[in-house]
Amino acid sequence: MLAVVRAIALRLDAAGVDWWLAGGAARLLRGGAGRPRDVDIEVRAEDTAQAARALGLPLPAVAAGGGWRSLRSEGAIAGVPVDLSGGITVSGPGGTLAGPDPVPAPEGQPGASWAGIPLLPEGEAHARAVVSGDERRRAAAEAALPDDPVLRAAALAYADSRIAAAASAAR
Repeated sequence: MLAVVRAIALRLDAAGVDWWLAGGAARLLRGGAGRPRDVDIEVRAEDTAQAARALGLPLPAVAAGGGWRSLRSEGAIAGVPVDLSGGITVSGPGGTLAGPDPVPAPEGQPGASWAGIPLLPEGEAHARAVVSGDERRRAAAEAALPDDPVLRAAALAYADSRIAAAASAAR
């Protein structure tokens, strides 16, 4: 799994695509427990086709349902399932939440070391689940938050700021 994450980093960085590692693979790199079933990658909507080409995945298509919308492409690299999502937007009772936009990898580290792997911010999955009103996703996202009280508080503070932004956007 980690070799595939490194290969993804090298390919996306070489293609000039800013991206986030999300889901179980991001939790694993943060030291979390579990065994990811796939590698989840997020990019901006406008970068989705370029990212899919760089990863050797099918061209993306619109995926929508339950208040979630994105451009998606799924495939495998070295036998590991890869789920590419671009421009994720979540709408629900909590408003509308887009992004966050990925940021470039630190200068001089594009895929060259684990420190150069951009991870989706802790708390983003929680914020998306709350905004969507999906209780099952909210419970799963909350369970995946860090156990360390300081890190958990920081992730929840981030989530609260994103939830407030979604509610504000709905006004």
